[in-house]
Amino acid sequence: MRGGEEKVGGEATLNKNVLRRIASLQLQGKDGHDQDLLAIVANDPDTLAKWSMPLTKEEREARDNAIFDHWLAGETESEVANNAKLNVGQVCRILHVLRASKCDTIQITEQPPTYNVWNFATCDPRFGGKYGDLKLKDHPGRIPGQAVLNLVLWLTEPFDLVVDPMGGGGTTIDVCKYALRRYQCFDIEPRRPDIGRHDIRQGYPKLPCKPKFILLDPPYWRLKREKYSEDGVASLSYLEWKGFMKKLAIDTYKTLSKGGTVALFIQSFLDEWESGEYIFANYDCLNLFRDAKFKAIMEISVNMTSQNKDFRDVLWAKKNQKLLSIKRDVLVFQKPK
Repeated sequence: MRGGEEKVGGEATLNKNVLRRIASLQLQGKDGHDQDLLAIVANDPDTLAKWSMPLTKEEREARDNAIFDHWLAGETESEVANNAKLNVGQVCRILHVLRASKCDTIQITEQPPTYNVWNFATCDPRFGGKYGDLKLKDHPGRIPGQAVLNLVLWLTEPFDLVVDPMGGGGTTIDVCKYALRRYQCFDIEPRRPDIGRHDIRQGYPKLPCKPKFILLDPPYWRLKREKYSEDGVASLSYLEWKGFMKKLAIDTYKTLSKGGTVALFIQSFLDEWESGEYIFANYDCLNLFRDAKFKAIMEISVNMTSQNKDFRDVLWAKKNQKLLSIKRDVLVFQKPK
């Protein structure tokens, strides 16, 4: 065959420009070109000639930005090159140029806070509230995107890999896109197509490299149990839940890069409707992660508003002279270098 042409359907001949144009559209998630492809397979000379032209400047820019987006989403250079019908060297050159240009143009006005008490009245709508034009119902465990952004800006550099194995509504993804961090996010019940399906109880999935930062936001035992999957960790006994957290700590230590950090969102709470006892989940998790050889480096309070408790909770607390908890903690650990 001439010039790297390939047989398609035993009839028409597609050259590299056709394949690259198809790959470019697929990388961008675009469809609507099925009729043209059918015409090419049918050996229509006009359509084949049009599609055989090299990519225009605008098409190359769109393809290059799609390559960057796929790489930011945790794909390796080899995977991107294969999907783009380019060689790895070409993809690396494209990424080198785009990393430099995007770092020059990024406008992030937020800065990591100076103190370790964070108050957010609401969740930032930029992070975790929707996917594209699709508005998603809030995940029951949605955390303020501002808190995730603070952690990412404090603990990582641009293009570091961030992993969230319990990705929920995609808050971590939206923060990483905004702050130019690579990301890999998973969940047992993904609510967005950019979250991979994986059960962290089976360990971490295969990653492109060891991450610099892992964010953990597990169910706080049986808090909001009715809103999670019936066979999830929220349905376990407290002893079983601690067993899950112990394994999570060990698996996270194995997965994280040396010197990397992990932030664990956790909440101790008054188990008012069942045991009536105060569950010190934060201290139990602190010990579990220390047992896994992590070094604890910071405790952060991410306070919630009183609206998180309904009138039944308030009446019960007053009647029984108990204090309701509206304080959520972030425990930050580091893996020794």
